[in-house]
Amino acid sequence: MIDIHCHILPGIDDGARSFDEAVALGELLIKEGVSTVVATPHVFHLRYATPTSEQMLSRLTWLNEAFAGRLRVVCGAEVCAVPEALSVLRRPELLINGGPYMLVEFPSEIVPHGAENLLFELIASGVRPIIAHPERNRVLVNDPERLRTFVHMGCYAQLTAPYLLANNSARRLALRWIESGLIHFVASDSHRSDWRAPRLAAPYQVVERECGAAVAHALFVANPQAVIRGETLPFAPELRVFNKTKSSWWRSLWGG
Repeated sequence: MIDIHCHILPGIDDGARSFDEAVALGELLIKEGVSTVVATPHVFHLRYATPTSEQMLSRLTWLNEAFAGRLRVVCGAEVCAVPEALSVLRRPELLINGGPYMLVEFPSEIVPHGAENLLFELIASGVRPIIAHPERNRVLVNDPERLRTFVHMGCYAQLTAPYLLANNSARRLALRWIESGLIHFVASDSHRSDWRAPRLAAPYQVVERECGAAVAHALFVANPQAVIRGETLPFAPELRVFNKTKSSWWRSLWGG
């Protein structure tokens, strides 16, 4: 699997606080079946200072040397949806593996005023925004059509894996969005080995069981791999209205 959202860079934000914690987090990712992880520290966040290029790249180099090929760590960032996000083209290390994809974060309670304009400008500049954890945004949860609008614009969406494990409304919403074509990636958003630890193997099985093997492979492997390579996503299905009966169209389409 490839994890496109992880706070593994040490000493930058609320993720790993030291190199030892970063290595411990990486070891858990390896056990979960992850071969490549995107380091996504918070950028343009009010609570954390935006890391410099040198801070990010030196830590990436150290981690890759520490894992010695067992886990590949590539650059990226979790970029807050603020006007400063338009400056990412001047800092390629804020784009996933230096390619055209960028992880964009909304606050949990709102979709910022002018978000559509910001996303449009990013797309016009050649950036493909990936909306991080939309299931944690109150506006998008209450009004999924807003998320559908972003996807229609050319954005993608990344679901947080642990939401697929609870037996509650969050899990049902996550599966509904997957079955409606609104989700293109599942990632860990892991922070430390002892706090928000990575969980990907069990969520993979949930998606495989509920939506089919091809969909699980697309969301955890094929689409993330395309992002790492800077390629077009192989899996970006037509948006569909959720069918409460059982998404028979999904299983027939993907052979699940």
